[in-house]
Amino acid sequence: MKIDDLALFVEVADQLSFTEAANNLDLPQSTVSRKIKQIEDTLQSRLFERTSRQIFLTQQGHQFYKHSKAIVEEFRHAQDNLTDFQSEPSGEIHLCMPGFFCEVLSKEFFDDFMRTFPKIRIHIKTLSPTQIEQTNDADLFFYIQPPKNSGMVARRLYTFSRRFYASPDYLAAHGIPNHPLDLVHHNCLRFDSRLVDPSCWHYNEGNDVHCVEVDGTFISESIRSTMQLAAKGHGICYTPQSLTNTLVREGKLICLFDGKYSFEQPYYVMYHSRHHMPKRVRVFLDMLTQYVEQKHDLFDFWIGL
Repeated sequence: MKIDDLALFVEVADQLSFTEAANNLDLPQSTVSRKIKQIEDTLQSRLFERTSRQIFLTQQGHQFYKHSKAIVEEFRHAQDNLTDFQSEPSGEIHLCMPGFFCEVLSKEFFDDFMRTFPKIRIHIKTLSPTQIEQTNDADLFFYIQPPKNSGMVARRLYTFSRRFYASPDYLAAHGIPNHPLDLVHHNCLRFDSRLVDPSCWHYNEGNDVHCVEVDGTFISESIRSTMQLAAKGHGICYTPQSLTNTLVREGKLICLFDGKYSFEQPYYVMYHSRHHMPKRVRVFLDMLTQYVEQKHDLFDFWIGL
C-alpha cells in the first residue's frame, strides 16, 4: 500500500465526509470512494460504516486510522526536514477568526509559538461570522462551518459534544421529553452564537443528523446564561457537555435522553490550498493542531462564553 493511499484514508477519516475529503485532495469524489473501497479490499476489513448522509469509522477503522495517521505525519515530517533543512520559517501570517478564538489562543498558544518561531510575524483580524464568510484576505480562517467557497480546504480542528439539559424541578413540573422532537412542547433556552440558527437544535439518530425547531422565552449570546436559567428551572438548554459537568454532578441539571442524541459540533480551520503552503503557515497549523488536542477542554469553555 502506498503512502498516498494512507494519506487519502487519513483525510477521509479526519473529515468523515467523502465530499469534503475530495475537495481537500483536489480529487473527484468517485475517485476517493473507489480508493477507500480498494483499501478495504486489500485489508479485507470494513473501515467505514456508510449511511445516506454520513460515514463513521468502524472499530477496525479507528485502529487503522491511529497507526496510519502516525505514519503519514512522520513521512511528511521527514519530507519537511529534507526540504527545509537549512531554512528557518519567517515572514507574516494573516489570520481571520472570531474574537473568542483569539482570546483562547492568547492564553498560551501565541506565546509558545512566538518563542518557538521568533522570525514569524502574526497579523490577526477578529471578525464576525458573517464577515469571515465574506473575506478572502488571510492565510488561515477559523469558523464553525465548512467553507461555502469550493476553492477552500477545510480541516476539522476540534469537535465538542452538545447535549440537552434541564433541572429536576423543571422536569417534575413539565414532564420528561422522550425524544428531541418532544422539545417543541417545552420552553427552550436558546444560545445565539451568530454562527448558526439558534432555534435549530441538532441531534444524531440512526447515524443521521436531524434538526428540531424549538422556541422559548429566552435567547442570549451567552450560553452560560442559558445553563444558569436551566439550572433554576426555567427551561431546557442545549450546551457542550464539558460546560455542564459541574452542574450535573451537583444535581442541578440532568442530561436528557441519557445523552443518546448528542450532536458532535465541529470547528474548522480553512485555507486556500494545501499545495505550496508557505512553511510559516504550515508550522503554525501543525503546532496549533497539537495544542488543540492537548487543550480541548479550554476550547469548550470559551465556545460557551
